[in-house]
Amino acid sequence: MTMKASFVFLIIIFISGCSSELDIIHETQTVPVVYSLINPYDTVHYVRVQKTFIINKKEDFSTLNVDSMQFEDVEVFLFGKKGNSIKWEEQFSKIAMDKDDGFFPTENFEYFQLDRSLPIVISSVGYLNGGYPDIDTLILQVKIGDLDLITKASVPVLTPGVIIPEPRGTVIYLYGATLSKFAIPIGGESECRPSEENCYRQIEFSVHFKEYYENFYAEKEISWTTNSGWDGGSSYKLTPERLFNRMKMLLPSSDSILTRRLDSIDVAIISPCRAFSEYWFVREYWENSDNPPYTNFDNSYGMFISYKIGKQTGFVLNRQTMDSLCKGYNYKEMKFKSW
Repeated sequence: MTMKASFVFLIIIFISGCSSELDIIHETQTVPVVYSLINPYDTVHYVRVQKTFIINKKEDFSTLNVDSMQFEDVEVFLFGKKGNSIKWEEQFSKIAMDKDDGFFPTENFEYFQLDRSLPIVISSVGYLNGGYPDIDTLILQVKIGDLDLITKASVPVLTPGVIIPEPRGTVIYLYGATLSKFAIPIGGESECRPSEENCYRQIEFSVHFKEYYENFYAEKEISWTTNSGWDGGSSYKLTPERLFNRMKMLLPSSDSILTRRLDSIDVAIISPCRAFSEYWFVREYWENSDNPPYTNFDNSYGMFISYKIGKQTGFVLNRQTMDSLCKGYNYKEMKFKSW
């Protein structure tokens, strides 16, 4: 998954509760807002820096002057730290781009981009955790010359994301004692433990299939994400309802479709550091209150989040599960055939 795609994956959730649409009623001075969600193992990274502003409803966003929300003199730096030592420094470039919905608020806002991989070295690569990074902390530092202010936040560098299917392999079982589960290993300083109540996980399924018509066929894909269904926060238990019912909701009904054939299923899990999990846990408490919004920056609002993504492709269904999809009373209207 590319950085932009994975960034959209989380930023929609983040912005829905803590965004540039902050209602800073009691704030008179200019206060920065900084957004950044970084997968340390991706090849491009983004940071957004802007001013707070007062807004009462989302519809009022279109009346705002974009230029008045931006600072003139901003520099953004990212540091890799091991223990008490800084191992490297990277500086972001300032650019402007028309954003997609959910990526940051739309319009031509300026943001900062680092379009290369971070100099992180992975050692002792193993099947269960993907290896160990040679740094333990990322520090994001934003210098705002307009205010003569420096704001920064730190997050842990998580171990690379590797999906662990149970039972192992690429066969999905939805019945019997071999019910499929998926997990992504924890790892990294201060990442939440699976048993903690505020441990956030998100899983995405992508189903690849073919639709057959009278004289041709078409390759199709449907996808969905969810953060519910986790077993104690550590693994996701896949059931017919969680797989087939979601497929049924997304597949259109059409008399012109003769049959469908299932090709494969991809599974991706995203796991953020503790800072996002804490925000997710308290978001309802902070909404519609006069308390300041959740932030892990000093001298500013916003959040700096590290996360990891594990993805495995090419899953297929075992025979019993395939028979249920093709012949089961609740699912046969989807027109899947097992040949």
